Amino acid sequence: MTQEQAKTLVLGRLQADGKAKNSELLELLGGDQALFDRVREDLIFHNQARDYQQVGLVYCGPKDQGTASEARPPSRNVSEILASSPPRKLRIFLSYGHDEHAELAIKIKDSLEERGHEVWFDEARLKSGRAWEQYIEDGLDWVAADQEIGRVVFMMTPHSVRRPDGFCLNELARAVDKGLAIIPVMVAWAEPPLSICRIQWLDMRDCVPLRQYAARFPDRFAHLVDALENAVDLEGAQSMLMSGLEPLPFDAELAMHQPRFTGREWLFTKIRSWLGTRSRSRVFWITGAPGIGKTALSTMLFSQFREIGAVHLCSQNHDRKSNPRRLVKSIAFQLSTQLPDYAARLTSLRDFRELTRGDCNAETLFDRLVIQPLHGGFPNPDRTIAILIDALDEATKSGRNELAEFLHREFAKTPEWMRLIITSRPEPEILSLLQNLDPELIAGDSDENLADIRQFLERELKPFAPDGVVSPATLDKIVSRSQGIFLYAECVRQALERGDLSLDRVEDFPRGLKDYFRQFFKRRFPYTHVYKSVHRPLIAVIIAARELMTIDYSSLA
Repeated sequence: MTQEQAKTLVLGRLQADGKAKNSELLELLGGDQALFDRVREDLIFHNQARDYQQVGLVYCGPKDQGTASEARPPSRNVSEILASSPPRKLRIFLSYGHDEHAELAIKIKDSLEERGHEVWFDEARLKSGRAWEQYIEDGLDWVAADQEIGRVVFMMTPHSVRRPDGFCLNELARAVDKGLAIIPVMVAWAEPPLSICRIQWLDMRDCVPLRQYAARFPDRFAHLVDALENAVDLEGAQSMLMSGLEPLPFDAELAMHQPRFTGREWLFTKIRSWLGTRSRSRVFWITGAPGIGKTALSTMLFSQFREIGAVHLCSQNHDRKSNPRRLVKSIAFQLSTQLPDYAARLTSLRDFRELTRGDCNAETLFDRLVIQPLHGGFPNPDRTIAILIDALDEATKSGRNELAEFLHREFAKTPEWMRLIITSRPEPEILSLLQNLDPELIAGDSDENLADIRQFLERELKPFAPDGVVSPATLDKIVSRSQGIFLYAECVRQALERGDLSLDRVEDFPRGLKDYFRQFFKRRFPYTHVYKSVHRPLIAVIIAARELMTIDYSSLA
């Protein structure tokens, strides 16, 4: 999350409530203390908020205008914005789908350039294959060279964002991976990709066709200019839902797993079949050993399957991502970005703020925010909608998994068109609750899994082979030593990149993941007496800590 996106979230919360505790705002930003400190300083410096006795912030900006369902106007009037000079020259990557809305994209490009900004814009897209991919990468690298002035305007239409083959999804994935500030623009209704559902979008649907509605363009363009140049809030309804539901971020997981994802088509085929047909079970449970690639699979599922309406990635060391109450709120927000009728029902709830700000339990929240709004004449969507919960076993605390228990009790109350996909290790706390299901096991020694690992190695190890080709015999040896664990293949790639391993000496490769970690440890701590006297005391403190430690704390060991 960039500082500007974080500032937008905090401002939305302050505008909605008038004030907020520092602890609440810190939680809104995913617990990133350094990011919160920068945002807090910026808000106080620009007189948008004032400090309240070092425990919170009080909003000092303009009063919120309009109802929750209306777009919030820019902080300044249209003529003032368009007549002003930009505070700095920006580099802007304009991503659009080359469909019937290209005329609007060209108008935006020309208007931004008239304001003095540089715009990367491909009007022809004549390149193909690898040359095209490099062309896109070069454009995003140009924007990312200075992230203070780099922006991506992402124009959303069904052609550009439909999963799995949206024209601009690869560009979006690269932009997210580079940590660029993204301003989504809704040109024709399409479900926003879940990877950016936490970012508020600008509605320009009333500007198309442009020739017919050209008079509306200046007002909407002023919104875009304010968002690009001053990072202001865009849509009132989105702001209300975001500040109340506080969706959890999963940017780090996306950046870690998506760029090198390989294979699993055999499993995708089974999931597509299950989603597309009536089944005796509305739950699809994927299980496998640690390191088999379940979380990587999950990140690809929600980026490739339009049916995935919400995702939650559990984390053993992250209390918020193991908390049923936070899961309900985060999933409700994501569903609101995919189902407009559902979003309308949420924003019309008279007790929305009381529900989301109060201390009611997860069951009450799930009933009021999910179950009730999706019943009572709610129109059936044009597709099955699935909620994806990854690494459910990591929510286990002290031998109990409250999140799994909650899903076991409550999910059956959802409409028939809603499904649930779960990934987990085969842990006792999960097995006991899902014992009536037939799990889809990713077996380490299965032909499909070994073929996926081989495909990954064949592609990713090319840079380390003298002639750019890894021999079949070498691949066979590495696949055998992986013992069917995908994480081993990625660790080998990293070791080759560091120079710790060489394809000329495959016989030195570790046998399995445990042996890899043993070798890694031995390289990092070659002298036993130094390790025992210097490193082991520090590592012992870190292992014993009940939560993540800062450098200041660990220096006391």
